[in-house]
Amino acid sequence: MRWAVTPTSIVGAASADGAEVMVRPKTPVGNVLFLLGVAAGREPDTVLDDVVQLAHVPDLTSAVAALYARVTERVLQDGVLRGYRPVSETRHTVRGRVDVAEQLRRRPGRGAPIAVRYDEHDEDVLENRLLLTAARALTRLRPHLDVRRRLHRIVAALDDVTPLRIDGPVPDVAWTRLNVRYRPAVDLARLVLRGSGLDLALGDTVAVGLTVDMNSVFERFVCSALADVLSERGGRPAPQDTTWRLDERGTVHLRPDLVVYDARGVPSVVLDTKYKVTDGTSVPPPDVYQMLAYCTALALDRGHLVYARAEGVPALVVRHGGPVIEVHSVDLSVPPGDILRQVRDLGSRMS
Repeated sequence: MRWAVTPTSIVGAASADGAEVMVRPKTPVGNVLFLLGVAAGREPDTVLDDVVQLAHVPDLTSAVAALYARVTERVLQDGVLRGYRPVSETRHTVRGRVDVAEQLRRRPGRGAPIAVRYDEHDEDVLENRLLLTAARALTRLRPHLDVRRRLHRIVAALDDVTPLRIDGPVPDVAWTRLNVRYRPAVDLARLVLRGSGLDLALGDTVAVGLTVDMNSVFERFVCSALADVLSERGGRPAPQDTTWRLDERGTVHLRPDLVVYDARGVPSVVLDTKYKVTDGTSVPPPDVYQMLAYCTALALDRGHLVYARAEGVPALVVRHGGPVIEVHSVDLSVPPGDILRQVRDLGSRMS
């Protein structure tokens, strides 16, 4: 049997029925880890240290698993988080409040068991459920033995936690001062779960895999790193800003990757990222049309397109007094510290 496989922006590995497909990133594995860590909201300097420690890990799956184990171990050192969670159940004794509507629906006019609602204080909260589910998912991908052992220890530490069943979007967490210490691990867990294909039924076959959408990772990395620079210079970054419409009736919705507002609340920068390599002389026309729409809607005379590679592409000046569309390049083949430096320099030029 022959297969025709066309790689896109997705990298990683998947296996089913004894067959395995692996798409290796063109970007070095350590650099992918760095992009993932910053994209997940972690401090770049901390991520750089992790990448150095994981430089020996040869493949992307094991590298992501090792990074996740390292970050989660660090979070759990201070103890497993406990919190309140709502519980609805039927009991023979009342605890909390009687759920009158549920009682009337299930047992109208009858006694015990009684439908009740109460708040339970334990470890079975969403944050821990995300950590557990991601650890179990990564274990199934069979990373290197030492990484598997670390993941098993994480699973054991969360023994009183119920794993999540991910049937749709990965649930988000509301952050407060009580749980914010968990954020680095939870953000990475959510990223892992968005890219893990678990129990994908293919007839009698079960497929497992871990894939990373480099389009999304590149966009989130660039926007996160730029947001830090532009915030320091008085801007208010708004990633994935959905407030803008192109037409007067408001029917054409826009969503730039990043809009930066000045102190008056007026847009000052609009930017879109593209995980693409250009030919060195021009950029794809649809990208230009998209940025032209953003500049028009935001009343800006300048817009920015950021590519994974676009050396030597001149700025595009739209006719009849239209905006200037600047084309920028971020070289992902250089060491992680240099990647970060490129993006920060770009932010300095934009502000």
